[in-house]
Amino acid sequence: MRKCEGIYSLIGKVNHKSAIYGFELLKEKNLHPRQMPLIIHLSKCEGCTQKELAEKMQIKPSTLNVMIGRMEKNGYIEKKQDEKDSRKSRIYFTEKGKSISEDCHKRFAMIQQKLQEYFTKEEQEELDRLLNKFCDCLDEQTEILKKERKERKERSDA
Repeated sequence: MRKCEGIYSLIGKVNHKSAIYGFELLKEKNLHPRQMPLIIHLSKCEGCTQKELAEKMQIKPSTLNVMIGRMEKNGYIEKKQDEKDSRKSRIYFTEKGKSISEDCHKRFAMIQQKLQEYFTKEEQEELDRLLNKFCDCLDEQTEILKKERKERKERSDA
């Protein structure tokens, strides 16, 4: 019999198992699963700045800088000086990176296919609905926490 777990705990467990699966899937390519969003976003906006990528990925520029450094070291991406503004650099795939990106997209499609085979159409739709509802709840709660923190700061500054 299954032990009853809270939603947040179950989501954490799914996230952990997904990361393990991602590690196994990407190990031979010398990629980390957390680099996948960078590959996906860069494939959509190759040549964008680091700041633009960080905003699209909703991560700190310093976090992205570490990712970019590792992927540069592995020969997947390169920075090039912006032709119009030398203070900016733009991020591009190398040939090796383009190949990896295509391979990752194929692997992602394979994962999607496996999940679609595992769940009925109705289950997929219900899971999609529930996970989106969960995301909306987290967004709402995050905004409440930010607002409360701001109000506490304003009171303490007064």
